[in-house]
Amino acid sequence: MKKLLLFISTLLIAGYALADTSLSAYGTYWDAETEGTGAGLRLKKTFLGFGAIEGRGGYVRFDDIKTDMIPLDISLNVRLPFMISPYAGVGAGYYFLDAEAGNLDDSSGLFAQVGIEATLVWFGALAEVRYYDLEENYFDGASYNIGLMLKW
Repeated sequence: MKKLLLFISTLLIAGYALADTSLSAYGTYWDAETEGTGAGLRLKKTFLGFGAIEGRGGYVRFDDIKTDMIPLDISLNVRLPFMISPYAGVGAGYYFLDAEAGNLDDSSGLFAQVGIEATLVWFGALAEVRYYDLEENYFDGASYNIGLMLKW
């Protein structure tokens, strides 16, 4: 009986740890001093219904300055927990830059975001706007993201 209770408790704890987690794939348009397009992945964990922490990784290509960026960032959001859920948050990241010309160095920075998610049980969509303030001023500005989400 003790083993059964321990097993059930372990399953409940593991289920809670994984509950309300989502993985999203999104496309992005970066409208800064220079324009770029790309894609990314977002892993989000919601806690207490109103908060969420998310980590992202992606790839953005800036054709006019021939630069590739790999953004890695983390953010903390507050949200309204409805089927259509608006959210806002702040975060920080590190941005790996590979420039064919010029001397652009890897950069760190901060951002603020607002967005909306619409979910139906385990599937959904997202749209958001982020404003970046990076050490490299070429990339300061807004990015517009739209994507699809799987939720468990």
